[in-house]
Amino acid sequence: MRVSRHIHLVASGGAGFSMTDMLDCNTWALDTGDGVALFDTGAGRDVDGLLAEMQAGGLDPAHLRHIFLTHAHADHSGGAADLLERLPGVTVHAGREAALRMASNDERRISLDRARGFGVYPAEYRWRGVAVGHVMADGEVARVGGAAVRLVEAPGHSDDNCAFLVEIDGTALLVGGDSVFAGGKVIIQDIPDCNVTLMLASLRKLAELRFESLLPGHGVFALRSGHGHVARARDYANTGLAPPSFF
Repeated sequence: MRVSRHIHLVASGGAGFSMTDMLDCNTWALDTGDGVALFDTGAGRDVDGLLAEMQAGGLDPAHLRHIFLTHAHADHSGGAADLLERLPGVTVHAGREAALRMASNDERRISLDRARGFGVYPAEYRWRGVAVGHVMADGEVARVGGAAVRLVEAPGHSDDNCAFLVEIDGTALLVGGDSVFAGGKVIIQDIPDCNVTLMLASLRKLAELRFESLLPGHGVFALRSGHGHVARARDYANTGLAPPSFF
């Protein structure tokens, strides 16, 4: 689904637009003018559906060159292994902690064991990690075609959580992952590395950025005035309170 000149939504599950597998996060594809960049990959149970959505929106999967991971939770990273097998030459970019978790291939490091125990994932679901080709530092910028992609560490939802600030054709957008959602909402989970204090600090940090569009990891997106949703979350943080829950 094309949502703007350069941005396509190519996967979205039950907590979004139900385009692909119900476990999938929102997966965003950016047409950079020199290949396609994918932000997150969904859970990996419907990679065929993701690729079909790319094609339906006029994007050739063979032109996929980059995958940027906001964090290693299975609903965001589970499709990476399949995509790399099908499309050789793709570079995976992620922050340091996400890269370590992806390389470990250890479900416990991404709290999948906890999520499965809560019934979020079926017993038969299996996740595969991948080697991250480009480990990005906080604030580092990757140049991809006509786009500048800046990693912004935003721990709280998990220790490896980050967002990407993307600038292309004079406009800026925030691919938020699970940092913040429309309406200034957040996801707080009963997992070892979900930290509310870090989350509130990250919301303040993200609210300092300048961008027009907010593309979150679940739910609806905002093409205009996206910063206002993050500012709303920041306002809660500045009172010492967690913003409302996405679920």
